[in-house]
Amino acid sequence: MEPRRKKNRKQKQQKRHYNGNNSKLISVNVNWAELPRVVLEIIFEGLSVVDCISVSNVCKPWRNVFSPDVSCWKGSGIPSLIMSGQHRREKRTCISMMEKRAWEMELPEAHKKYCWGSFQDWLILVDDSVYLSVEISLLNPFTRSTINLPRTWDDYHKIVLSGLPYQKNFVCMLLHNERREIAFWVPGAQSWNKFKLVGEPFEDAIFYNGSFYLLSKDDEVCQLDAASIFAAISGDNALADASADSSVPEIKIQSHKVSIVSENPTNDNVMRYLVESRGELLLVCRFFSTSPGAILETRKFEVYVLDIGEMSWKKVEHLRDRVLFLGKCCSRSFSVKELGVPMTNRIYFSNDNVAPWWNEWDSGYLQGMSSRMRLDNSGRKHWGIFWLGNKDNHNFCFRGDRDNWGPIWFTAPLWWYCNNFLTY
Repeated sequence: MEPRRKKNRKQKQQKRHYNGNNSKLISVNVNWAELPRVVLEIIFEGLSVVDCISVSNVCKPWRNVFSPDVSCWKGSGIPSLIMSGQHRREKRTCISMMEKRAWEMELPEAHKKYCWGSFQDWLILVDDSVYLSVEISLLNPFTRSTINLPRTWDDYHKIVLSGLPYQKNFVCMLLHNERREIAFWVPGAQSWNKFKLVGEPFEDAIFYNGSFYLLSKDDEVCQLDAASIFAAISGDNALADASADSSVPEIKIQSHKVSIVSENPTNDNVMRYLVESRGELLLVCRFFSTSPGAILETRKFEVYVLDIGEMSWKKVEHLRDRVLFLGKCCSRSFSVKELGVPMTNRIYFSNDNVAPWWNEWDSGYLQGMSSRMRLDNSGRKHWGIFWLGNKDNHNFCFRGDRDNWGPIWFTAPLWWYCNNFLTY
């Protein structure tokens, strides 16, 4: 039987042509693995992420097409989680949401550092080894590129990037834990430049359409123009005179009181995320249980879109072709069509704490808390899924792990994923 299979396989690889008189049969062997790279790139560009994973597993030459130098795949990737509580290890446990695949990623650069957040395939790391201060670094674990940021005080709860670190006019922004204070850094600056505003502290922030948008608990949205931030800090005089307490008076700021109609008029026990999705700015409200003794129990989510003309939040009942991934310093929106998976109208979220002011390095006491308090931690989870608008959502209850900090979302690049996990 084996010789017959080989013969049939060979016949299938032959393409038959007749000459002009139809008198002679010419057989031409076609080796699909030898298709020109440029042809494969054109074909693969039109495929979803899931389909690209499938075709890259056909043969090694096809897989080699997926490489970091092909621009169309630089922004494509696999939504993944990096687990917390592993800062003393040189390997970190990661999970792919699309394939439910777990793997150990080599991260010697992250030894004794906490993963604070991510921006696409870049990780944001924090070293708190010096008392009351932290050193922040940006690491791309797939290209091994590293950017070290200046050390600063340990009183910030959120970091926001204006884009990828190598992009023009790149800006980093920090939000203070207790005050309406923000700090900025641009490439070349020797320290963080602080700037103070009056009012309630900011809960969350995002870079959107050329500006940083900052959300406070009293529903005020503060808009800071990123170009003016970069110009103010990157000037020769600003760099020469920069100090830990320097201010940036040239920043263009707009303050908006944004109205919202919600079933829950108070923001108590609500964690709020800002997410850019398909050119729109979304506000996602995560409601925690108010029952006595309920710890880290999420009851539901509500989604709103910013109407810039009316400066109001409009409730969204359906995410259309988008799926959201929510987490501290790492929220992101993906296209279901580009991913190629049936995940429409879903919100993936991690085990975040209800207080946005906490960081993992402040929470070592969480380890073993359940046993000390004689609480049952069985059935508690690191991440969950919420179907927006599902009729059964009124029965939804996600119980987060009390003993561990929530994991961080990041994007594993398609080229790296195909070359590291698929075999031929």
